[in-house]
Amino acid sequence: MALKATFGLTTSNSCTLTIEVAAPKASARPPWSGWWCRYLLTDGLAAALAWATLFLFRKTVIEPRRFGIDIDTTPDKNFWLAVVLVPLFWWSVYALKGMYSDVRRRHRGLEVRQVIRAGAMGGVVLFFALLLDDVTQTHVDHYQTLGVWLGSHMGLTLLGRWFWTSKVVGHVQSGAWAFTTILVGRKEDNAQFLQELRETPGHAGWEVLASMNEAELEADLGKLGRWLDEHALDRAVITTTVSKREAMLGWVAVLEGKGVELLVVPGALDYMAGTVRSTNLFGVPLVNLSRTGLGPGMKALKRFVDIVGSAVALVLLSPVLLLVALSVKRGSVGPVFYRQERLGLHGKPFHIIKFRTMVQDAEGARPQLSSDEDPRITPAGRHLRQTRLDELPQFWNVLKGEMSLVGPRPERAFFADQIIKHSPHFLRLQQVRPGITSWGQVKYGYAENVNQMRQRLRYDIMYLENISLVLDLKILLFTIPTVLRREGK
Repeated sequence: MALKATFGLTTSNSCTLTIEVAAPKASARPPWSGWWCRYLLTDGLAAALAWATLFLFRKTVIEPRRFGIDIDTTPDKNFWLAVVLVPLFWWSVYALKGMYSDVRRRHRGLEVRQVIRAGAMGGVVLFFALLLDDVTQTHVDHYQTLGVWLGSHMGLTLLGRWFWTSKVVGHVQSGAWAFTTILVGRKEDNAQFLQELRETPGHAGWEVLASMNEAELEADLGKLGRWLDEHALDRAVITTTVSKREAMLGWVAVLEGKGVELLVVPGALDYMAGTVRSTNLFGVPLVNLSRTGLGPGMKALKRFVDIVGSAVALVLLSPVLLLVALSVKRGSVGPVFYRQERLGLHGKPFHIIKFRTMVQDAEGARPQLSSDEDPRITPAGRHLRQTRLDELPQFWNVLKGEMSLVGPRPERAFFADQIIKHSPHFLRLQQVRPGITSWGQVKYGYAENVNQMRQRLRYDIMYLENISLVLDLKILLFTIPTVLRREGK
C-alpha cells in the first residue's frame, strides 16, 4: 500500500503532523531494478552504429582522399570484430562511472555531463589504441576522423539515454517510483518541511513513511536503527540544526551506516559546510550530506578485485589451508572452523569463518574478548593468531560478498552496542563491507576491551574518510610485514 504523511493547522495556528505506520520491507524486486538493461542495450547499439559511421567515413572520405581512388566499403572481419569489442569497452567505461546503478537517481542534465565526459575520455583512449597509426594525407584527417566518430557516438548514446531517462523521471515524479523518505528533527521543523514539500511541483516523487522527532530519538538512539532494519528507505531529510548536538550527530551516523541518502534543509546546515553538495530535487532545495567515498564505478571495481583476489587466494593457499586444518584438528578436540555472528554492510549480520584457535565452547553464555595470555587459546591457536593464519578462511566470506579484502574489522552486536553508547560515529563504518585487514588492524592491532576498540576506531574512521583503491593496496602491503613480524594477538 502507498502510505503518505498528512498534516494540518489547528485553530491556534500550530502544526499537527500525522504519519501512518509504514509498510515493512518488501522482498519483491522493485520495478526499476531491471531498467539498467535498457540503457545497456541502447548504449551498445549506439557504440556499434557510431563505429559503422566511422568505418564509412574512412572508406568514403579519408582513404579516397589519401589514395585518389574509390575504396571498397564492404565490411571486413576487423570491422565485425570491432562491432563486438567496442561496445564492450564502452559498457566498461560507463559501468566504472556508475551509469548503470540506481536509475531513479538519473536525470537529463546528468546524462549530458556523463556522456560527454565518458565519451571524451574513452574516445581518446580508443583513438590512440586503434586509429592513430592510420595512414592519412594530413593531420587534419585525424581530427576529422576523431570528430566524426565521437560526435556520432555521443549523439547516438545521448539520444538513447535521453529517451529512457525521460521515462524514469516521469515515473518518479508521478509517484509510481517514489523515493521512500523519513523526516528527522523537531516536530515543528518536520511539519514545516512537509508543508513546503506539498506546495512543490513533483512532490508525488516523495513518499514520506515516518517522522521522528528529536525528543524520542534522544531518549533512544537505537529506535532509528531498528526502524531502518525493518523498512525499505531511500533517503532521510534532517530538518533541524545538526552541529553542536551530540544526539543529532548520532542520527547522522546511524543513517550513513545503513546506506540511506542523507539530505539536510539549507536552514539547518551548519555541519561539514566545506564538503557537502547542493541539490535540487523536484524543486525542493536541499543539501546532500552523503559522502560516498568510492563512487558506484569504483565500488564495482573494488568488488571485482575482492572476487578475483579471494578466489586466487583460496586456490593458491589451498595447501596451507589443508595443513592448518590438520594442525587444528590434531591439536585439540573440536571442529576445525569457528563461526561467529558479526555485523556487516549496513549492519546486516553474517557469520564470519575462522580456524578455531580456542578450546571448544570457550566463550560460554556471555561474549568475551581474548587477550595475549588467554588460557582458552590452544597451543596451535596461539601460533595461528600470531601469524594471522586463522583469518584465511575469511576469503570465503569475501567471495560470498559478506566481506572485503580491506575494510573495518567486523564487530559483534554485543560489543558494537557498547561502543555506540560512547562513540555513535562507529555506525558510520557500516557504510562499507568489513575487511579481512584494515588500517586500524595494521596501526593498532587486535583490541582486548571496548576502550581499545574505541581507540582503534580512529584509524577506521580515517580510512573511511580517505577510502580509495590505492589506499586499499597500501594497507594490503602494510599487512604483509605485520604478519611476518608475528604481531598478531
